[in-house]
Amino acid sequence: MKRPTTLMTKTAFVLMLTALVSCNEPQKSNEPDKNDKPTVEAPAQIVAIAQAKNMYDSYSKRRVPLIQHYEDSINKNNKDDKGFDVGRYVYYDYKTIKQYLEYIEQEAAEADVEISTLRLYYSNYPDEVVFPNSKDSIKHPRQNSIMLSPTYNDGKRDYLFYIGQGAKGKQAVPLNNDFENIKGYSTHSTVNNKAYASFAPISNTTAEPISIQGQQSLTLNRGSGVPPPKN
Repeated sequence: MKRPTTLMTKTAFVLMLTALVSCNEPQKSNEPDKNDKPTVEAPAQIVAIAQAKNMYDSYSKRRVPLIQHYEDSINKNNKDDKGFDVGRYVYYDYKTIKQYLEYIEQEAAEADVEISTLRLYYSNYPDEVVFPNSKDSIKHPRQNSIMLSPTYNDGKRDYLFYIGQGAKGKQAVPLNNDFENIKGYSTHSTVNNKAYASFAPISNTTAEPISIQGQQSLTLNRGSGVPPPKN
């Protein structure tokens, strides 16, 4: 008669012990772990290292000698010239690039346009500063460089642009592919939350004038150009 009582006592003890252990275990949250970041897939445009090396070598064979020959021909009568170094790459601090992307997104949003592409333009430094009121100095005269500049799309094509200050605030002022003003441009209008360039004549009294003094460029340069060490 005592055996059932003993069995019930043991069973109750096991259940109580299990409950105590469960209470002491950390509770698992159903919320996602903040450290679990989604995996970012590699863009389809990434090239293999072997291909990158091949393209670098191709530039070394097909472009560097031409540039070197041309620049040396200019320097042949200049006894004080130390020789020309052909630049091979331009770099920016990573934080600068992040700041630049955040800045152009901010300015585009305030001008009510959406950035469609980011262009990388080939460029070349002049012998000396040729811009009025500029304090820039040319560290690598005649060397190649790159410029980064965003575009927005009006529904038909992409436009380079800068930010102009109009009577109603910031506006995107389009440029052609050569960084030139587009003749007859006045302002841009917004239809169904999409920005469209308005090429109304300047004489149009309904056109909102853009302040020339309020122009803000979105084009990035002033990177550090590096020629490789000569063999």
